[in-house]
Parts: sequence; structure tokens; C-alpha cells
Amino acid sequence: MKNISDWLDENVNDEVNLGDGADVAQQADFLRAEAEAAGYSADELNRACGGDIAEYIRNRRADAGDGKIAGDVSPILTPGFNQQ
Repeated sequence: MKNISDWLDENVNDEVNLGDGADVAQQADFLRAEAEAAGYSADELNRACGGDIAEYIRNRRADAGDGKIAGDVSPILTPGFNQQ
């Protein structure tokens, strides 16, 4: 099983409407249910999200505007860029 951070990277919907608190809260509820279905506890998810799942989603969405995911320190590579 993946660690919870990797699971979050693949399962958080970064297209949530941040202007609507109900959308964010609903996304947090869906994420909690999906995590539990995948075998992660609610406690694991809360710890991975810094104690507030909705705030974690807001932060990821806000950071998505710069082409990065929250906590991602790696640069964005241009497709076709030769990395050798």
C-alpha cells in the first residue's frame, strides 16, 4: 500500500471551487471516505493533511496556480526537455 502522502497526491481533486465553502467541505468528506475505502484511517488522513482536510484542499488548490502541488519543491520541467 502507498503511503498516505502519495495517495493524496493522486486523489485530491485540485479543481474544487474555493469560493464555495460547501464544495470544499464536500470534497473533504469524499476524500475521507475514499481514504478509508483504500485502507487508510481517518487519523492517518488528518495527520497527513495537517489536521484540517478542507484547509489542505484549499492550500493545494491555491498552490496549483503556480504549476506545483503544495509541498512540491521540484521545478516544473518543460515537456521535451532533455534531462540527460
